[in-house]
Amino acid sequence: MADVSHNAGPVERVVELHLPSRLGYEKVAMDAAASLARRMGFSADRVDALRTALAEAITNAIEHGNAHDAQMRVLVMLTVRPSELVVSVADQGCKPLELAHLSPPPTIEESFTRGDKGGWGIWLIRELMDEVEFTTAPSGGNQVRMVIHLEKQS
Repeated sequence: MADVSHNAGPVERVVELHLPSRLGYEKVAMDAAASLARRMGFSADRVDALRTALAEAITNAIEHGNAHDAQMRVLVMLTVRPSELVVSVADQGCKPLELAHLSPPPTIEESFTRGDKGGWGIWLIRELMDEVEFTTAPSGGNQVRMVIHLEKQS
């Protein structure tokens, strides 16, 4: 874990994981993120939300961004800050995220009549995380940045 400090400010701890584009490896990142979140003091419900959102993001990167190409990697960066955990998932794919998938998902009734049943993972990520941003990764692939805030226990 690397320590990153800017002008004597708070120290950030960063964990980088380079995962093969094979389903199942998302569990490695889920376990690492959950371990960090528990050490930070996140409640069990928030840890579960983090695990679910991360699994969705990595699965999307493997399936859609990298098209199951095992030679491509999914980069997961976990940045520990004093009051939040920042999670970035980037693929190496050449297929940019379609804007239609970023729009709100259809209603339950509409989803049964649609040919494309996708889009629910992005909705779930947005529901579970406090902040979510979709961008182009420095490598040219897709990147999702998710932030979960540490809620102070009263």
